[in-house]
Amino acid sequence: MINVAFIGLGNMARMQIASFEPIPSCCLYAGADPSEQSRNITAERFPGMKLFEDHKALLADPAVAAIVVATPTLFHKHMAIDAMRAGIPVMTEKPMARTVADCRKMIEVSRQMNQLLMVAHCRRFDSIWGTWRKVVTEGHIGAPVIWRDVSASVNGNWFMDDKIGGGPLMDGAVHNYDFANLIWGDPIGVVASAIKLDKTVTAVDTATAVIDYPHGNKLMMSWSWATRGSQLFDLLGSAGSITLGTGSLKPQAKAKPEQSYYCLIDANGKEKLIKPKGTSGDMYRKQARHFLACVQGKDKCISPGTEAIKAVAVAEAILKVGPKQQARKVTW
Repeated sequence: MINVAFIGLGNMARMQIASFEPIPSCCLYAGADPSEQSRNITAERFPGMKLFEDHKALLADPAVAAIVVATPTLFHKHMAIDAMRAGIPVMTEKPMARTVADCRKMIEVSRQMNQLLMVAHCRRFDSIWGTWRKVVTEGHIGAPVIWRDVSASVNGNWFMDDKIGGGPLMDGAVHNYDFANLIWGDPIGVVASAIKLDKTVTAVDTATAVIDYPHGNKLMMSWSWATRGSQLFDLLGSAGSITLGTGSLKPQAKAKPEQSYYCLIDANGKEKLIKPKGTSGDMYRKQARHFLACVQGKDKCISPGTEAIKAVAVAEAILKVGPKQQARKVTW
């Protein structure tokens, strides 16, 4: 039985705790958060967990065998490093850290302490995204490919604090950068343009960026967390495209609310409906099982800090050049 403890007990942490809960090899052992309200909510939903106000008191408990860090992004570095220096393997929420420099320090400590440093890039475990990834990597829509993701919504709290969360092009779109890195390899450079729609926040709230990858592949992100609007999600290639939704086709059976579909369109415009196996909700449970398997030495981490740093590098490059409407190489 692996005693898992959680640093940070907000909404994301409670989702992580719920994902670990059904795993037979896992004991929901403890949690730490300076917020009394968060501790009280956790105690009500997950009775039996030891709760601490100070994460260092939690780390001093010799029974803790694994740590999940689910604090706001700015604090990932310090919490993960404290855990690794205490001799405890870590999975930290994404983004890995607020800056590339912080990511480098985390990786350095991981190597010094010979401790697991996994980053919760849950899309790597997502059955839905994994389905279209296979379509793309098997060449069904040709190459090169441009992946377009356009999204508009409203967010606030610490997410829109530049120093703590970094806004949508850091905290939200980091999933896309990491997944594009998984598909196409190391990112090369970005060109970006940003505008500020909400003058009350410090983070860049709206930006469009194109990230270049080897062999001409590209990721185009156009995200805003300051207004509501439509969504576009598709991948375009020389031999066809794949888009979120059912196109002009209808599922044979009534779709479950959590079930996504993709429409594959060939070069002649013929449509084919793709129904992924599983749901996106499965990804957190798969991720939790993978982390525990890595802690036990039964599996090799597929989302290590040495890979996650690259997604932060993309985000950092976009945020640096976006307000100036410039281009920049991605380095880490």
